Amino acid sequence: MSSRKHEHEWLPAVPLDLTVAWFSSVLGLKIKSVEQTRAIWGTGSKLFFTITYDDDEDGTKDRPTHICVKGMFDPAMVADQPWTISLVQQEALFFSKLAPKITRMGYPKAWWSGTSEKQGIVIMNDLTTEGCVFKKMTDTWTVDQVLEGVEQLAGLHAQYWGSSPTAPYENNSYDPAMQFLCAPWNATTAERSGVPAEFKDGDRFNRLHDKYFLTRNPKFRTLLHGDTHVGNTYFTVDGHPRWLDWSAYHVGSCFHDVSYFMGVALSIDDRRKHDMRILQHYLDALHRFGAPQFKNTDEDVLIEFKRSFITNCIWLICPYGLQPEESVKALCERTVASWRDYKVLDVIEAQPDPVIEA
Repeated sequence: MSSRKHEHEWLPAVPLDLTVAWFSSVLGLKIKSVEQTRAIWGTGSKLFFTITYDDDEDGTKDRPTHICVKGMFDPAMVADQPWTISLVQQEALFFSKLAPKITRMGYPKAWWSGTSEKQGIVIMNDLTTEGCVFKKMTDTWTVDQVLEGVEQLAGLHAQYWGSSPTAPYENNSYDPAMQFLCAPWNATTAERSGVPAEFKDGDRFNRLHDKYFLTRNPKFRTLLHGDTHVGNTYFTVDGHPRWLDWSAYHVGSCFHDVSYFMGVALSIDDRRKHDMRILQHYLDALHRFGAPQFKNTDEDVLIEFKRSFITNCIWLICPYGLQPEESVKALCERTVASWRDYKVLDVIEAQPDPVIEA
């Protein structure tokens, strides 16, 4: 659990806690009723409501009618995966502290966010009522869609280029969460037929996974979205890709976001045919937004790009309770292909070991 200070002693922990009185209090509006219309359960629960206001509420105010409330509202999930609390807390902090400052990357409009010791909640627009479209995690994106997606990433990365790994807005819960999930690598991959023998050595994988975290090239350091798979995206009503789920943002190598995204968004054939074109498009957008100019032929760019495909490791061991089995198997196949194509583990192995100060 994070040691950070929280704004609230108590926040709703189950759907029944999300009352008219609570919504009225945090939104500062006179609410007559709220109706839950649907729910999506996962590492962060999403509960959808329609709000009806009192007759004397000022109708000229900017106020939401259709909302999505994101937090941890599944006690069974919390008991089974307690680390997920840090994710919803992190996302709530993103919308409170960071989102208002981001200038070149789209994200959902949030009306309120807050954290307690055991919860993090964001109240945001229900994007479906805005005409937004969500692709399935198993869907592949066109090359043009991925080109626009990496432009969005470049906008965020350029704005925070060179960020300190201990910047005041940054709390890295991503690295320890991934190390926790990957610790039982041998046992998990032994049961996964889609994981080839060459990637089932848990001792080697976890050693190189730790090495990846410790040897990220500071030349490419910036603020990351951190979890750029297609399940964390949506398309606006006019067809532009945007990013959801800001629970894993942290400072790291820019190629974490780019390689992770390319590795699962594209079909295997499209990635093989267009990877260098997409990479250069990202680098050009990054420079256009104010970061240094890099080329896809630069040796240090290629090394960091290739080794950063390790960030898709989750798809080899993701518990089916966190993501649907169909999605995990499809993204595992794409990940295995990218690891073979770029010799990801070998690239990390060949780099100098980190210097650990005593």
